[in-house]
Amino acid sequence: MSTSTTLIPVRMLTQFAYCNRLGYLEWVQGEFQTSADVEEGKYQHRIVDAGSTTTSPDDTIHARSVSLSDDTLGLTAKIDLLELDGDTATPVEYKKGAIPDIPGHIYDSTLVQVCAQGLLLRANGYRCTTGVVYYAASKRRVDVPLDDISVAKTLQAIYDMKVMVRDNTIPPPLVDSPKCPRCSLVGICLPDETNALRDADLDKTSTIRTDTVRRLYPMRLDSQPVYVYEQGAYVSVSRNTLKVKSKDGQTQKIRLIDVSGLTIYGNVQVTTQAVRRLCEEAIPVSYLSYGGRFIGATSGHASRNIDLRIRQHRTYESRTALVRIARSIVRGKILNCMTLLRRNHTSKPDRALAKMSEMAERCKTCRRYDTLLGIEGMAAKVYFGEFGGMLKRDTQFDFTERNRRPPKDPVNAMLSYLYMLLSRQAQITISMVGFDPYLGFLHTPHHGRPALALDIMEEFRPIICDSVCINMINNGSVKTADFVTHTTGVAMSDATRRKVTMAFEARMDETVRHRLLGYSASYRRILETQVRLLARHMLGEIPEYPPFRVR
Repeated sequence: MSTSTTLIPVRMLTQFAYCNRLGYLEWVQGEFQTSADVEEGKYQHRIVDAGSTTTSPDDTIHARSVSLSDDTLGLTAKIDLLELDGDTATPVEYKKGAIPDIPGHIYDSTLVQVCAQGLLLRANGYRCTTGVVYYAASKRRVDVPLDDISVAKTLQAIYDMKVMVRDNTIPPPLVDSPKCPRCSLVGICLPDETNALRDADLDKTSTIRTDTVRRLYPMRLDSQPVYVYEQGAYVSVSRNTLKVKSKDGQTQKIRLIDVSGLTIYGNVQVTTQAVRRLCEEAIPVSYLSYGGRFIGATSGHASRNIDLRIRQHRTYESRTALVRIARSIVRGKILNCMTLLRRNHTSKPDRALAKMSEMAERCKTCRRYDTLLGIEGMAAKVYFGEFGGMLKRDTQFDFTERNRRPPKDPVNAMLSYLYMLLSRQAQITISMVGFDPYLGFLHTPHHGRPALALDIMEEFRPIICDSVCINMINNGSVKTADFVTHTTGVAMSDATRRKVTMAFEARMDETVRHRLLGYSASYRRILETQVRLLARHMLGEIPEYPPFRVR
């Protein structure tokens, strides 16, 4: 991004003055995340954002939502309210909260914001000596003198932000700051996680000081995915509501704010207006065949974080960096497979666990990609060799080996379908964070294969997909009669596919303790956290990618 051709919005300068890292994430990397505070702020600004010009009885002109720019300052701004009296202009900034109980009743970031607006007015020929902040909750105005100290502080902030943009170096996170919990980007920034992992050597230790890590984002997502199975169903959007109309005329309504994704099977009609609105709301639409095979997806604008994708491609070109990430993924997968065997095997498979433990240790020092693939393959063979021992003998289900395309037995049919669901969830998350989902580190790039999604899901396969499969079989949720045998393989019935999907989604919403970070969150949130930790590693903020492990 060139500072000579790109004007910095004053609202971004305000974010930078509040937190340098926040300014970088929003302006340089293009990150954005709404929150209750953001939405309330929009509501409080609804009048000034509409734009209007009026004249008061004392001939003072009140102009709302006024845009100004200046190339010398390198700034552009939209002023909430501009009061004009001859050649004297006073910018008025609206804030949703109450007057802060601090000296001057104004925060430094707000001071910089109002002063920057005043400097823009001066640059455009107006006389401006004072600004105003209007606090909506208190219904009071606070005058802000544009004196030499305020101007110097604002000019320094402008210079510092331009240097940050020029150098393209992300500022470090704040340390144990009270600003973080209310920040809308805290789940993207991961301040405590980044600080805790910055100096950790995960090759030598698997623990960090968890007392310094706060879970600053919600434990679960409020929105949920919507699946439409019924053939001939009709999906539309009216106002802020998603409508699913069945062939018999019954209609189900879901608020868009409660929808994280839409997945349709087979011949389900989705209106163009619905697809467009879902894209606008960044809600992905996944298209599957009637039998559950993933075909494609529609989504809105991908993440604008081009710097992350550049770093991703550079990392792929470095064999050393590539192997370091791949070995962390493989080691995490092996350890989680061992945990599942310990939890579920009818008789503890000591020999298999010893072999897998040895392979996990070999991952720590592995330097060759082909050797790592060999370790991963051997560990998978040992694991699936014991997989049948995790199934109760009275279930009539039998498992001898992992097979696919097509699966030749009910267990493999369930596993293949569950892996597809997890792969799609991983791909959605990866695209949201800003990665190229088709460029992986463990899985080599191949036409049409989301290699990075397959990488990310490796450590989650046993603890999500395999666990769901084993539990459904052992508790009798599925029977062998629920599967259809063809000449080429085995498939699930429609009702079974729905049950498996519901069990998968229930598992994704279960909370689990992040062994390394020390807090609990849903598997869905942990999956996103892992992708963002990979981004933090890719951007050089943490030395290693830490795989997710369960006890």
